[in-house]
Amino acid sequence: MMKYETIYMMVRVVVHADHTSIAEIVGEVENYSKLSLTDTANVNILETEILVSRVRKPKAKNLLTL
Repeated sequence: MMKYETIYMMVRVVVHADHTSIAEIVGEVENYSKLSLTDTANVNILETEILVSRVRKPKAKNLLTL
């Protein structure tokens, strides 16, 4: 008998973008990108959603190092 479960996956994505701010990039990815997962013999994919919980920002001390 199948039961319903929620699985959280973390995905690393490298992008090249014309935007100047990370907020614009994240906003566009969240609004227009698609995550594709397929059913298997034993697992039916019911729903997917892109979740962005944290964006890495360079630390100030790293910006001063040349």
